[in-house]
Amino acid sequence: MRRLAWIGALFCLAFAVVVLAVPSVRFLFFGLPEQRLEGSAISKAKTPAAGATRLQVEQALRDAGLSEEPLLGDISISGHLARVDEGAVTSEQLLEYAEGLRVLALRTADIGRQIPSTFWDVDTDQLRADGWDAYGVVGALASAEGKPYLEALGAAYTRFHAFKLTEMSEVGTDDTALDTALDLFDPAIKLIDTVPPEHMLETSEYMRGREQAALYLWQQLIVGSSRRNPLTHIKLFNHGFTARFHVGTIWQYETGIALDNSTIWGVSGFAPEFVGPPENNNQVEHMSISMTVQGILREPLLVLEAFEEFETLSGSATAAEAAADDALNAAIQQAFIPGFEDDLRSAIAALRGLLRER
Repeated sequence: MRRLAWIGALFCLAFAVVVLAVPSVRFLFFGLPEQRLEGSAISKAKTPAAGATRLQVEQALRDAGLSEEPLLGDISISGHLARVDEGAVTSEQLLEYAEGLRVLALRTADIGRQIPSTFWDVDTDQLRADGWDAYGVVGALASAEGKPYLEALGAAYTRFHAFKLTEMSEVGTDDTALDTALDLFDPAIKLIDTVPPEHMLETSEYMRGREQAALYLWQQLIVGSSRRNPLTHIKLFNHGFTARFHVGTIWQYETGIALDNSTIWGVSGFAPEFVGPPENNNQVEHMSISMTVQGILREPLLVLEAFEEFETLSGSATAAEAAADDALNAAIQQAFIPGFEDDLRSAIAALRGLLRER
């Protein structure tokens, strides 16, 4: 009987969830408000190297840190040279691209941990749909307008990289996935405080202040993923092409190994009741999505509980996994949601204290 009630509640609430879903709210990290979604191909080089040879272009791309052949969907040196042969880009444009990559490498290295050039060297369907390509992104981030976002992403990755190093060292440490994930609020808050909102955000009625903006950007920085309505399969929110701009993606390009968010993050630091069985290893991702759905979309706990019940009934999750997820959702509702709009840092500290393994 209880399950029938939950199924009925889920169907009744599904429509509300769809209506409240944010179709696409992207943090654009450069440019003026009127240029937010236009994008642009890379401009002509400021100091064009007239008559640059193929070998010069190839060496410039190699010196910029690109791979010879695709490794994880990157364009690679061979791909760029093929585009030259096809007439899609010029040698001069590729020399400017290589220079932009060099700038990004130097700037992120100054922040802490250098972001590998192969991470930037990717064209995705979403990127193209939004009018951008790898050349345009690198050119924009290498500009003065792109510096604040680059600093945020670089600081986030530096913190995450330190966590991964200690994790792999197998030496006793107090650092955990939970602490690292919540620490990444710092670069998100700094970016929100540094750059005018109209330079970063598409208009959204759900973003009512800096706290929601920082929360949304933080979710992008740590995993960039969303959750789909289990009935309609529509994403509850969508970061657009910036969804791949998170620390886990960068880590994959640094290691050269394709991994999912669960494997990359793990669940260290979470108290057992918020993890459940060992296979329920996506709690950093789950936490970030739950915080976003509850804190920005204002979805009540009942909706999230109905989602978990549906997943249990459909066989996509066990009862033990659903119980842990429910406990995590409830902890967020208890410790984070009531006060985060008034004092974000205190709300983060309260959530950390409640979730932390003792």
